[in-house]
Amino acid sequence: MYKGSDLSNPSKICNMKSLILIGFLTFFSSCRLFEVSENTPCPYKVKYTGHNPLIPLTIHPQKINYNIGDTIHISTQFKDSVYDFSTEETFLMKNFPFDPGVKLWRFENDSTWENGFRVNDYTIDSIYFQRFDANDDYVGVLYVDFVEKENKYFFEMDIVLKKKGRYIFQFEDYIYRYPGDYYDEKIKPYTFEGQCNLGIRPVAMIQGDDHLTDFVSELVHIDKKIFYDFYTSLKFKNIYDSPYGSGDWPWEFIGSYGFEVK
Repeated sequence: MYKGSDLSNPSKICNMKSLILIGFLTFFSSCRLFEVSENTPCPYKVKYTGHNPLIPLTIHPQKINYNIGDTIHISTQFKDSVYDFSTEETFLMKNFPFDPGVKLWRFENDSTWENGFRVNDYTIDSIYFQRFDANDDYVGVLYVDFVEKENKYFFEMDIVLKKKGRYIFQFEDYIYRYPGDYYDEKIKPYTFEGQCNLGIRPVAMIQGDDHLTDFVSELVHIDKKIFYDFYTSLKFKNIYDSPYGSGDWPWEFIGSYGFEVK
């Protein structure tokens, strides 16, 4: 406690002011008043609703028509300095909890379909295989894992074609679609340098021609009859010109690829 005689000493007055200032700074800091606000504007131009780390998918051979017995090789390899499709920036994202799933729709006609993995063969190394859920997303989902090594993410698999038909292959990261606790557990704790106060939703995109304009009738059926206007396409800038209606998530963001087996 300062005595009256202490206040007459200039050096002690300065010391007291310093202590008071330190006290105020400690108090306000404990109240988080000097932290960056969650409402701080994002310094990047955001094209979509959040951060969209890009998963680039390669199909080989890439063509619209295949024959029975042909093998389609699907792979991805990308650096852990990941390109964000929404902000058009690159961010270091090590150990990101990607949770990709693969779907294969086989159409007999515009409205009759089945799970393509049930009538064709696929091969995948055990390091990538997670599980197959025949009931997920109506058509069934083959959940897979990425391998992260040497500052890159890797994945590959083969599909051996056994049955004629028109096919829609899709590759989607499911982490964003899980409700509540699972997303909170996996995504919310994850941070990276340069991150804005936005959600994180990875997008998988086919590199090269995805042939989607040749499979509009099948995609319309999936969109309107199964997912009820959930999807859209980057190929249609005006929603009123799109055959997919009011959906807001592009087919191109879930690695959609159309092909026919003859």
